Amino acid sequence: MDWNDLKVVIALAEKGTLKAASEQLSVNSSTVWRRIQQLESKLSTQLFTVSRRGYQLTEVGRTVLDSAKRMESLADGILIQSALQHEKVQGLIRVTAPSTMATTTLPKWVSEFRRTFPDVEFEILESEKPLDIEHRDADIAIRASHTAPENLIARKIRGISLSIYASEDFLKTSGYDAPFKLSEIESLRAIDYVHLDNPAVHWYQKRIKHNAKSIYCNSITTAFNAALNDQGIALLPTDDSYNLVELYRLDAKYNSSLWVLANRDLRNTARIKAFWDFLITKVEGYEAQ
Repeated sequence: MDWNDLKVVIALAEKGTLKAASEQLSVNSSTVWRRIQQLESKLSTQLFTVSRRGYQLTEVGRTVLDSAKRMESLADGILIQSALQHEKVQGLIRVTAPSTMATTTLPKWVSEFRRTFPDVEFEILESEKPLDIEHRDADIAIRASHTAPENLIARKIRGISLSIYASEDFLKTSGYDAPFKLSEIESLRAIDYVHLDNPAVHWYQKRIKHNAKSIYCNSITTAFNAALNDQGIALLPTDDSYNLVELYRLDAKYNSSLWVLANRDLRNTARIKAFWDFLITKVEGYEAQ
């Protein structure tokens, strides 16, 4: 099997359109389409379906993508080890991540990485806002968004659904019992967001426009902890491990994705290559605490 065909599968799965995938691969759209057609013919199966939302993987396509990513990771590892023989891994790496990850898990990963590469320094930026990676606001970013900026190197880690939650004590105090209707949720005290700009937040803010508000915050972590402390309903990433009651799950069209992003130019430096490969492995196995 041609490795270049698998790179096309990865790009189209991550970008969702022929145009975006072709720009990432520096080829034209017809080349991407032709390679997908050829690969599907070789495998005698359909890898993608097409809808208004773009190209979506079939069940077989997801299996092929998983295998392709493992091959890509191995190939990246070979390139990184080759580069490390010629260029010392040293210098500063600026990494930005959402607050939950930046304050708990990321420092542990950095510590582990520095045991192998002690000459690398890190600047960890706790943020969920967009940053200008091209102009070195950060070298590597971990972000939740619907799509990745096309001017950056991007790896999609997984999808993220969103739900409205509240604590049991808050619901009892408010006099509500399951099952919940959306109209009932709209009358409960709410935890709102500021400085977060995405379709799910817009939907949530429209729904709670007339609700009483307890707290305004600019991070998921703060909203989560406010909900745990009985301050009202909160829009959060769906997670069965929360000690909260899931009241309503948003439509899949509001789903987001977790991405690892990097500056295209810096991706070829030894320190960024080394940490990128290390970080991808860690983030793929990450579950928020």
